Amino acid sequence: MSVGIFMNVRKLFSFLVPAAVSILLCLAVLGCGNEGRGGNRRAPEKGSGGDLPQRIVSLNPGVTEILYALGAGKELVGLTDYCNYPPQTAEKTRVGGFSGATVSVETIAALRPDLVIVSEEMHGRVVELLDNLGIASLAVEPENFSEVYDVIRLLGARTGYEENALLVIDAMQKKIEQARLRWQGREVPGVFWELWDQPLLSAGAPTLISEAIALAGGRNIFEDLNQRWPEVSYEEVLRRRPQWILSASDHKLDAALLAKRPSWSRIPAVEAGRIASVDADMINRYGPRLADAVLLITEILHP
Repeated sequence: MSVGIFMNVRKLFSFLVPAAVSILLCLAVLGCGNEGRGGNRRAPEKGSGGDLPQRIVSLNPGVTEILYALGAGKELVGLTDYCNYPPQTAEKTRVGGFSGATVSVETIAALRPDLVIVSEEMHGRVVELLDNLGIASLAVEPENFSEVYDVIRLLGARTGYEENALLVIDAMQKKIEQARLRWQGREVPGVFWELWDQPLLSAGAPTLISEAIALAGGRNIFEDLNQRWPEVSYEEVLRRRPQWILSASDHKLDAALLAKRPSWSRIPAVEAGRIASVDADMINRYGPRLADAVLLITEILHP
């Protein structure tokens, strides 16, 4: 073999090996099959009393998305009416709405779950009823991105998918880093997040939305308020002069109507037509797609 041919083969080999590794890593992150990531489930320890759950009910759409991302979709037997992602959720039994008053404990019991994952804020009554029936429950309620990662680790440990939990967190953090690299060094615009209009509600500091705006290279104009969903006045929004007005897609804003609010035509965001919406399920759920919401907001604020 001539030196030239040998060098070409060597170059080709040096390209193919990293490429193959990259493909394998992508498959690991994206998952396979209909139930999320495949494999990587820890076997329960004999006699430990810590058997892994085989039948799980999720009463929170964010939890549902996390479980599928972990690869625990096949263990899910019951979901709420609002659990609509990924598409495989359509195959699962529904146990009612999201609030405790709309959840059917009878339907949950009929599914014979060994674990029900609930919202700490919403499902106090449901937990009491489950306790009376001898059904184990786990309550979660993350309030920031760090706690979202903690919940992913917790659910990974509880279901035996610890390794996949680390992959999910790593994928989220890489997307957020990608967002940071996009806006780093640019002006940080003030953002008014409109949650509702009657009364006018926004997002305060202790919310995932406020943190997502910051991670996306923006500044929540009401980040100084410690209420989660403060009621604000038209005059105060005008005084703080946001450069962007954002909302979730389930509360889409009309630029013409915003301009008709008292003196709002003088707000920089309204003057320039810088008004946009973000997918409601992505931004309102504490699942892996929160990182996608950060990327989306970055693309809006820093085109």
